[in-house]
Amino acid sequence: MGDKLFHTVQDIIANFAIVTAFLFITSQVIFKKRVFGETPTKFEKLKIGLIGGLLGTLLMFFTVRFDNTILDFRQIALILTALGGGFLPCVITGLVISLMRLFSFGPITESTWIAAANTMVIAAGVGMICRMSISYVKKWIYSLVICNVLTSIVFVVILGINRHGLSAAVLYVLMMSSGGLFFAYLALFLAKAKRYSLRMEKEATIDFLTGLNNHRTFDLQFNKGLSHAIEKNRHLTLMLLDIDHFKKVNDQYGHPNGDSLLKQVGELLKVASRDSDVISRIGGEEFSILLVDCPHQHALEIADRIRLIVQDHPFELNDGTTIHITLSIGVASLFESNQNDIIEQADLALYKAKQNGRNRVFSHLKLQENWNTP
Repeated sequence: MGDKLFHTVQDIIANFAIVTAFLFITSQVIFKKRVFGETPTKFEKLKIGLIGGLLGTLLMFFTVRFDNTILDFRQIALILTALGGGFLPCVITGLVISLMRLFSFGPITESTWIAAANTMVIAAGVGMICRMSISYVKKWIYSLVICNVLTSIVFVVILGINRHGLSAAVLYVLMMSSGGLFFAYLALFLAKAKRYSLRMEKEATIDFLTGLNNHRTFDLQFNKGLSHAIEKNRHLTLMLLDIDHFKKVNDQYGHPNGDSLLKQVGELLKVASRDSDVISRIGGEEFSILLVDCPHQHALEIADRIRLIVQDHPFELNDGTTIHITLSIGVASLFESNQNDIIEQADLALYKAKQNGRNRVFSHLKLQENWNTP
């Protein structure tokens, strides 16, 4: 009796370890950029369903032996996929587990058909529960109740209403309840850790106010783009943009309105630029646009189009009133003679644009005269 109990506890611990390891691997390796519970794409739904099916199958291989009865945590895979991906992934997981139960674990008998059917019914039930507008904890509890009730009925149907059938049902309920609560906590903990990690990663590269690249990311992208352009002998143009008289905006309308203005400028720059352009906020009111494979003359045309868009755009303040602002822009492109000082030349061109009346585009090739005046 003691040996049997020891092996049963050993099997339960092994199942705990398998699910725990699986959660860590899927969270940190398979879904690096996705947080548990976020709405998945169609491809992600399929992926989640198949991975859940793999987990369920793995748990069926590492069963809990108890008095000539096989118990396992396969229903935990159903709950995890339902909570992590929704109804469809849960059904896919249930289908994979059911097919594996029928065709990979010995001869097909009445018991295997009942077990497979039970898995699909639980998958549908758990999938429906996880679509409900209830808390995370309640979803876990209701799902565990469905698993425990239906699977206990299956044990009684297959093994009979006797000591053997009731003992298996009781052990299963205890195993699933304790395991379910543990995995509910673990999945939530991993989701919070992943969300925090992704936020820290984003804040290290993205400007918190505008959502554009920050100065650190600009430096990385500029050096990468410069090396690639020199190596491939391609065009590279840097545009530095500065909001004219921004200090007066802050002084007159307040910093909250100044922040709102910066956000709106960032949105306009994204709309007015190409998808391949690298847009960054590199200072208080200073932005940059790195144009990859863009000839100098074309970059000047883009710069002037951006200047006009900002000049004509009504910027809305927090109280609903609108104001107009302008940009000064300095442009420098890569040539053999200036590979090491593009940023300095773009900055000098920006300085000249401001010195000569603002709301202008200046090229580093024509620092003595503005390329375009309003």
